[in-house]
Amino acid sequence: MPRTKEQFKEIRERTKQNIIDAALKLFAQRGYYGTSIADIAKEAGVSKGLAYNYFKSKNELAEAIFSQLYMFFDQYDKLFVEVTDPYELLELMIKGTFKHLRENEEFWKLYTSFALQWEVSDKMKILFEEIERKYLKKMENVFKKIGLKNPKAESYFLGAMFDGISIDYLLDKDKYPLKSVERLLLKKYSKEELLK
Repeated sequence: MPRTKEQFKEIRERTKQNIIDAALKLFAQRGYYGTSIADIAKEAGVSKGLAYNYFKSKNELAEAIFSQLYMFFDQYDKLFVEVTDPYELLELMIKGTFKHLRENEEFWKLYTSFALQWEVSDKMKILFEEIERKYLKKMENVFKKIGLKNPKAESYFLGAMFDGISIDYLLDKDKYPLKSVERLLLKKYSKEELLK
């Protein structure tokens, strides 16, 4: 029985996502410059020509990965729309960040390496800066609601903590006490501590 248009569309979408997933994995393992389209195609189980049918370049593939991240953060924001208590929101943001780090290690490796390689793509730089600006602004607004003296500096401080934690964890995840660090950060930013 011949396939329907919907089935072909589903196959194309699945193939495209397989290529993106393979690129994410290899970029995280070997770096952007150490990975070729041929490597990505092989990892995805498709021909090099087919990979080029979906993406014109490695750069376009990297942009697709970052576009998905941007969509993730948009969905992430929607989870907190109904949360009005700033302390609860701060706790959810901290827990959400640690959860995403644990569940998406390859993405965080890539994110960290691309943060230091702006020459990879202007579009990625714009997406990266937009995500970072949005997240820092969200934290700043939470700290404003709590009534901290310098909410902007506090948001940058917590953002830097997340960056450092993710880098240290990814460098030595077998020995890194991620759960303990998460508990410590949750305690530091708990209502009891912030009201002292």
